[in-house]
Amino acid sequence: MTYFEDLTPLVGSPLESSACLAVGWLEPEYAYPQGPLQPFVVERLIELLVDPWQPFVYMGTHDCGFCRLTGGPCQFTYGNTSIQMKVNNLLVPFEQHVFVAPSLIRHYMDAHQYCPPQEFQEAVLACPPMRSVAYLKAIRRIVPRDVLCGTKSGGRLDQQRM
Repeated sequence: MTYFEDLTPLVGSPLESSACLAVGWLEPEYAYPQGPLQPFVVERLIELLVDPWQPFVYMGTHDCGFCRLTGGPCQFTYGNTSIQMKVNNLLVPFEQHVFVAPSLIRHYMDAHQYCPPQEFQEAVLACPPMRSVAYLKAIRRIVPRDVLCGTKSGGRLDQQRM
C-alpha cells in the first residue's frame, strides 16, 4: 500500500489536490498517532464505509503492512454491520477539505490502535449520509472538477454514480 502522512495532499494519486487530504495511509516504517477513540466516531465511520461513494476505483487490493502473514482482513464486522476491507476508499467532506482514507482505516484503528486526527473525526461525525445529494454537493463544492472527472489523470468519472 502507499504511505501518505496524515493531513497531507495525496501527491501522485488521481485525487491529487490541495483540497484532498490523506488520513490513515499507514505503513510499518512510519510512526503514527495512537490512542483511544470515542465509540460514536467508530460507529459513524462504519456507517460511511458500508458502501462508500468513489469517483473511481483502483485495481487490486490494499494490504495491511503490519499484518505480516495475512495482509489484514478482507471484511470487518462490527455488531450487525459488515464492511469490505482492502478495496475501497472513503471520501469525507469537511469545511474546505475532503479527507481520503483507505477502508483499512477501520482495521488500523482496531488492531493497531491508530487514532485518526481530530479534524477527521469531526468530519466523520458531520458527514452527510453517504451518496446523498448533500454529500455529493459537499464533495463537488470542495474538490476541483478536473479531479472528480478524472481529466487530470486521463480517466472519466462515471456520471451515473454521482
